[in-house]
Amino acid sequence: MPFKYVLKWHRGNEERVAVEAWNRYPGQNGGKNKAAFVIGQVTGSRVLLIRDQVQKAVDDYGGKKYSNTLRVEFPLDDTKAIAEAYRIGLAAAVLAHAIGNGSVQKASDYLLNITDEEVWFWTSKLLDGSVGVSKVISALCVISGTWDNMQQGGHICIHLVQKNWLDLGIHS
Repeated sequence: MPFKYVLKWHRGNEERVAVEAWNRYPGQNGGKNKAAFVIGQVTGSRVLLIRDQVQKAVDDYGGKKYSNTLRVEFPLDDTKAIAEAYRIGLAAAVLAHAIGNGSVQKASDYLLNITDEEVWFWTSKLLDGSVGVSKVISALCVISGTWDNMQQGGHICIHLVQKNWLDLGIHS
């Protein structure tokens, strides 16, 4: 893998969890100073939904404390550890963008229990510029059961889904 994966858990005034991918070799773009990309980041009360998974990662892989931030570096060539990093990052990305408590809860329940193969699939879609975050979140809303809430008159992810229908040339 050309990246090393880092989880940052800031436990200050506003709790924040971010999962970043850093270039493994310092000569690449950004080097040691900047993450190559952020898989996902969530702040505030939504962190509670993934806190158990984050704490498990800290327990399993160890963490270094920097002021109010715990930093976990996942083992470089351990595919299970990297899948866990992507799982937490993907959950954080979806939680940061999902609308409504029902959507947030169902999406987190789904994402934290998916198989490693599903993690790789959804991550590839999330990181693909032609697919993007909003389409991935819309798809996860449908798969996780949030779509049922929308059918019953809720407006949980409806703006993302409608936007994607318009992007695809489909009009509701």
